[in-house]
Order: sequence, then C-alpha cells, then structure tokens
Amino acid sequence: MSNYSDSQFSEENQNNSWYKAMMLIPGGSKVLDIGCSSGNFGRELIDRKKCTVDGFELDAKDAKIAAEKLRNVKVLNIEKDAIEGISERYDVIYFGDVIEHLIDPVMALKKVKSLLAPNGVVVFSLPNMAHVTVRLQLLKGDFDYSETGLLDKTHLHFYTMKELGTVFSEAGYEVVKLEFVEKDYPNLLIKDYLDDLGLIADKKFYDLMRQPDAAAFQFVGVAKPSLDIIPLKREQFGPIDFFESYYTNKEAEFINTKSFLQENNEALETKNTILEKKIKDYENHPYKNVVSFLKNRVKSVIGR
Repeated sequence: MSNYSDSQFSEENQNNSWYKAMMLIPGGSKVLDIGCSSGNFGRELIDRKKCTVDGFELDAKDAKIAAEKLRNVKVLNIEKDAIEGISERYDVIYFGDVIEHLIDPVMALKKVKSLLAPNGVVVFSLPNMAHVTVRLQLLKGDFDYSETGLLDKTHLHFYTMKELGTVFSEAGYEVVKLEFVEKDYPNLLIKDYLDDLGLIADKKFYDLMRQPDAAAFQFVGVAKPSLDIIPLKREQFGPIDFFESYYTNKEAEFINTKSFLQENNEALETKNTILEKKIKDYENHPYKNVVSFLKNRVKSVIGR
C-alpha cells in the first residue's frame, strides 16, 4: 500500500488539495480518478457530489480496497498499459498528486484525452518545488528527500508555476483555473534561517516570499484540451550554461573593446604624427619670418 492510502477528506480545513479539487469538480460528473489509491477521495465525490467515480490504481492492494468504494477500479499503469479498449468517457479526469510521479507526464496527459467526454477537463493537484522552504534549503546547499510531502522520494518530476504551464501546454492543454494551497513561512523564521547562513534580506525579498509561487505548497487547477494552445518553449540551456555563456560573451566583449581601443589609439597616434610633422613643417617654412614681419607691421600701423 502507498504512503497516501489513509488520506482522509476534511471539510474543516479548506486550505488543502482535496477540498479545493472537490470544489472544482461539478456535481453529478462522471469522474476517472487516476491513482485513486484506496478510493477515499472518490468515495467523498460519490457521497457529497453525487458523482459516478471509476479509478485506475497501480498498487493492487489499494485497488482492491478502492473497488469496494468506487463503481469500477482497474489495476493499471497509466504510462505503460493500454487504454484503447476502455469505452467510458469522463467529464473529469482527476490527477490528485499523481503527475509528479510520472516518468513522462506529457505523454500521459496526451494519452488520457481519448477518455475525455466532449467538454471534459483534467483536474489536478501538484506540489510546488518553488515553495519558500525548498528555496531556503537550497540556499543552504541541501535537497533532502522525505517519505511524503514536497520532496517525496518517489517524485520524478518537479514543478514550479512556470513548469506546470509548460508541461500542460506541451500536452495540448490550456490551464483555465489555478488555485493554491498556501503554507507561508513567517518572516521571523526566514530571518533566522538567513542569519544562520550569514545573509541579510531586504523588504523586497520578504515580499517575494509572499508571492503565490513561493507561498504555494500545492497547485490545484483545471486544464482543458485546446487545439489553439501554443506549447511554451523550453530553454535550450540550463543555469550553469547561461553562466558559462555569459562569461564567454563578456570575454568576447572585452576582447572586441580592447581591439577597438587599440585600433583607435593607433589611428590617433598616426594623426598625432601627421600633426607634429605639419607643425614642424610650418616652423621651418621659408615664409614664416615674412608673415611674422607683416603681422608686426600691421600692428604698428594700427597702433599709430
């Protein structure tokens, strides 16, 4: 059984992914819960929103338990197993904290389109790798996996708000609604953490840590297939490549500037040599004394 088999729905705490996903799924919908675990979320959809819920589950033990709660449950790996023989079409396909466990999330999202009814949507929840706690941990040079949570050791793909949009657009979906499970971090704790690292932050830094992409523990949203979506283009190089490229470009810029200054200096030296020669030629000109005599003569006449 998985680490999430015992997860329960709670109406008291509305700042959690199950509650937010529940609110995004219309009542009476036909729902396919991919990675349904022991079926607890699907059972709540049936009881609270009168949905019809089927499930796909990788873990056979969890699937057996879920089969007692949902209409139909298949032991199925959404990435490896065929789904062409499934005739059902669903109003909602739910990926509850599942996509981050997939080897190829784009392929899986493309694959399930065939199971969507007309106007059907994908409802999803994903952990946010850019949460302030992960940022602070990385500042310290750590990236410690855990049994569950943001750094669950079984996560294969890590998401930020930007990466979420990139993956869905590559799969041919438009994210039409995005909400956040917020778990912010008090400024005092951030300050203590930074103090231990010998770092000082200003107001701008603390404000950034309050932005959704830093305060969000999870993203919860709705995506619909779109033929008009233009896939977001990934960067060709990573951060270290950009640094090396920046260094190379700056080095080339310096060499070009140096070459330019040397060429201009040589041109100035040439001009200076020419001017010096002209001055010398003028100083030695045979008419120099005559010109000087005439100037003095004019001055003496005017002076009279």
